[in-house]
Amino acid sequence: MKHQFFKATRFIHAWGGITIALLLLLSSITGTLLVWKNEFVLLSFPNVERSFTATPELFAGLASRVEGHFDNNEIAQITFPTEAFPLVKVSLSEARYAYLDLDGNILDLWVQNERWEEWLYDLHHRLLLDDLGLTIVGLAALAMSILVLVGLITFWPLRRGLRQGFWPKDMSRTRLLVSHRNLGVIEALPLLMTLITAAVLAFPDQAEYYLLEPFRGEDYSLDFSDNVDDISGGNSGDWLPAIQRAMVAFPDAEVRSAEVPNSFYSYRVIGLQQADELHPEGLSKIYIDATEGWMDLRIDSQNQHISERLYYTAYPLHTGRFNNLFYKVFLTLSGLLVSILSLLGIFSFIKKYTRKNREIITS
Repeated sequence: MKHQFFKATRFIHAWGGITIALLLLLSSITGTLLVWKNEFVLLSFPNVERSFTATPELFAGLASRVEGHFDNNEIAQITFPTEAFPLVKVSLSEARYAYLDLDGNILDLWVQNERWEEWLYDLHHRLLLDDLGLTIVGLAALAMSILVLVGLITFWPLRRGLRQGFWPKDMSRTRLLVSHRNLGVIEALPLLMTLITAAVLAFPDQAEYYLLEPFRGEDYSLDFSDNVDDISGGNSGDWLPAIQRAMVAFPDAEVRSAEVPNSFYSYRVIGLQQADELHPEGLSKIYIDATEGWMDLRIDSQNQHISERLYYTAYPLHTGRFNNLFYKVFLTLSGLLVSILSLLGIFSFIKKYTRKNREIITS
């Protein structure tokens, strides 16, 4: 019975693995490159100014410049420059985007996948198939998570094989399987982290419903009005005073993003990243009415339930977007190992298939 159980796990792991191995190979290669996406972007603008002092005046001026370039109804979000990425990124309607320099000059304006790194991102995230591709990637991530666990179960009775090392001594199927198994064990936890965060990013609505909603009580949003200031009138709703007030509300935070008022929305929304926050766009928010100047909401990400805070670590953990060089190197090495792992699995499966075909032909 025990023998049959492990035989079944090997069968599931082999056939399930080969089904999505090519997708995993594609995802690992593109994902490894995308860890360094911002560095690639900066290479395309070699003459851009990179040093600046993060002041409310700078951010207010950049926000005003963005509003001067585009209609407010077109602007979805402004992502402000950081030390690691000294460009302004503007997300616009109809899948359009723009990069601006520190003076607010437009460096590039493109639609969806017109820049190569955005095409690479779409390939990684959606397989160039829009929502269908996103669903495929999400389901594959969930399936692969199960296969990793099945692979660990399969490994247990063969654990002494670790003594044979991680690199195949020849291209025989036995050696390929040993290397695949041993590499898979040391890569299992990083790969599981990548797969689980990928599934969360692929199915954000479902993840929020099942992971967050159970912990959100009826008073969930009541705290959002705590500690707002009582300033209003005059020019208190303009960009500069709005950003200054946001920085007073969160004195140890850094301004990361902004949403502009438009025909349907009267707020200037300032996003700030607090010291213990991984998400690069800033999850702490200040809502200030652009006309009257009163502060309506103050969302403190650090006061949210632990489930909420963990949920929002999925993006930075998956992408490495929190300005930590060692973690980006870790993700790069992990991605390369997954690529090798996929290739070893594919080659060993092909060898088994071709061997069976030869046996059928010779018989």
